[in-house]
Amino acid sequence: MVDVLYVEDNPNDADIFSRLMRKLDRPVTYTILSTGPEALDYLTNSEQQKNALPKVVLLDLDLGGVSGFEVIAKARASDRTRYLPIVAFSTSDSPRDIQQAYDAGINAYVVKPGSYQATGVALTKVCDFWLENNTRIDNK
Repeated sequence: MVDVLYVEDNPNDADIFSRLMRKLDRPVTYTILSTGPEALDYLTNSEQQKNALPKVVLLDLDLGGVSGFEVIAKARASDRTRYLPIVAFSTSDSPRDIQQAYDAGINAYVVKPGSYQATGVALTKVCDFWLENNTRIDNK
């Protein structure tokens, strides 16, 4: 089972995420996808349904084509992913974006910090909560 599905279209941000995840004190499995359609296929494709869902989805909202907001809405419309924890991980601190994400069904919203070190702290906190402390009901 994958612990974290990270959906990010910026290769630099994806690389930083990978480097920081390898530095965590505990092993965390992850998959990185770069588009909204890839994320939807991963979460809803009948072939993927043979596999367990990730424990949490970390989702950039500003994706080209299918936006993160659309990914959230479609995930919430599916019985399989309705309760899957989805955390927005975005550079936007716009109240409008935050409200729209919560309205779409996001579980949490984290603004990407500006520095490598601060991003590492944020990812550690996200993993601590969603992988260790959160009690899930989507055990599919």
